[in-house]
Amino acid sequence: MENKKKFLNRETKIGLVVVLAIGMLYFGINFLKGINIFTPDTVFYVQYDRVDGIVKTSHVLINGYQVGHVSDIFFDYTKEAPITLELTVDKKLTVPKGTIAEVYETGLLGDKAIQLRLGKSTELCHKGDTLEGAVKGGMIAEIVSSLLPPIESLMPNIDSTVTAVRTIIQSNEIKNILANTDNATKNLKDASKKLNVMMDSDVKPLLSDAKRVTGNLDKITTEISKADLQNILAEVQSTINNLKLVTNKFNSKDNTIGLLINDKQLYYHIDSIAFNANALIVDLKENPKRYVHFSLFGAKDKKSKEKK
Repeated sequence: MENKKKFLNRETKIGLVVVLAIGMLYFGINFLKGINIFTPDTVFYVQYDRVDGIVKTSHVLINGYQVGHVSDIFFDYTKEAPITLELTVDKKLTVPKGTIAEVYETGLLGDKAIQLRLGKSTELCHKGDTLEGAVKGGMIAEIVSSLLPPIESLMPNIDSTVTAVRTIIQSNEIKNILANTDNATKNLKDASKKLNVMMDSDVKPLLSDAKRVTGNLDKITTEISKADLQNILAEVQSTINNLKLVTNKFNSKDNTIGLLINDKQLYYHIDSIAFNANALIVDLKENPKRYVHFSLFGAKDKKSKEKK
């Protein structure tokens, strides 16, 4: 009996552990799905034509905050909107009539969720009521839809532009331009060849002559550097000293040249002599008889008196 009691106690313990583990597993799975099994919920239904990306446990949001999840999905061919979603939301949530359950993308990866846009009615929806459904295009669809009108408006312009470009390409002017470009390329190629020949035949001798001239200049520079610059500078200094000595003599009154240059009295005396000589010549021109009378006519009168 004791062994039997021990065996039953052991089995009971194992069973309790298994049940507890299953309960924790169920609670954990629902928690990961966003389902709180301890909170009473309210169920609503929504019908759609299509619900791409919506699966069980998809989130039900209001302004980005999760208030529930998709608990089940039904499909009925007989209905106009064959897909029916069962939404389980928090029982504390009051849902006014006119509320729209909108399917939308939550990001660029294409994840879908249901957003409740609450109505403004004072009447409230009851458990099991069917809400109005709507599907909002994703971000890529909105971008494409926003770009389609401008693209459609640009299509006629693009068509006319392509036509104009095709006309220009098929015209003879483009062919002539291409032919002229080909000729210009050939001319450039011929000019390049001639330039290479010129470089080989003319430029190389010029470079060799320039090298030779540079060598001669180097030799001249070396010879100049080897010259006796000290003696040349000494001779130049001696010449400068002699010029300085001559200049000093000109400025000094100790010699004839210095007296002639620097003595003012001598200058005034010479100037006076020149003035008197000039006055004498002028008087001689004006009164020549005054000077000729004593020399010629006086002698003649003297001879006549003697004859008498």
